[in-house]
Amino acid sequence: MAVDGDQVAAQVAQGQGRALNGSFDDDPESYDDLRAAGHMARRRVAFFSTAVHRTPGPVVELGCGTGTLLRQLAAAHPDRDFLGVEPLANYVEFARREAAALGLSNVRFEAATGEVLGTVVPPGSAGLVISVDALHHVQDLDRVVDEVFTATRRCGRWVAMEPDRLHPYVLAYHVLTEGERTFPARDFLRRARSRGWELVRRRRLFTYPSGVARVPGWAARLERRWEHRPFLAGAIVHDLVRP
Repeated sequence: MAVDGDQVAAQVAQGQGRALNGSFDDDPESYDDLRAAGHMARRRVAFFSTAVHRTPGPVVELGCGTGTLLRQLAAAHPDRDFLGVEPLANYVEFARREAAALGLSNVRFEAATGEVLGTVVPPGSAGLVISVDALHHVQDLDRVVDEVFTATRRCGRWVAMEPDRLHPYVLAYHVLTEGERTFPARDFLRRARSRGWELVRRRRLFTYPSGVARVPGWAARLERRWEHRPFLAGAIVHDLVRP
């Protein structure tokens, strides 16, 4: 599939002049450190590694940031192909350098928005699409839902993890921080179903904030026991399948 470079550039340029990622737009190194460290980061890698293991085919991450998660998944699954799609060009450059430094040949990164995902992902090619804290940043959610549907093969999955605005801390952070928004989970699911996506499972994760480096074993067990409850979880996950 031919990539329309002008279209991609125009879509990426839409984000210029506004913060896409809070105060980290011009600081990929700090953002990468933030996403790579801590209790939540380790759990996030384990969660998506399970998703990769159970779903065959190429893996695409929408809004991959600096590629932190995708590099770890690519290293853990050398037999799989990974593609990260991210609107911030400096993040893409950083991700490419880091992947090259690690000698990862099964992962690549491209600059594009979700609204033009089809310019970098051929129709029906992705076995698994993942997105983490990305959808609450997009401009046209309906178009993104449609683009991901088109890019995903039949029986492919989309696992979308977003901040759960029912959690008081998450709500306050995403209302008060520049470049952040809350995520309307019910509205997203309605839009996804109208396009043809089917919900396999919806779940909540992560009681402890992302800044927590480590928790003792008893606290980790308590988190897994209680995190499914509204107001206690920082993230909500929709596991969708394309029929």
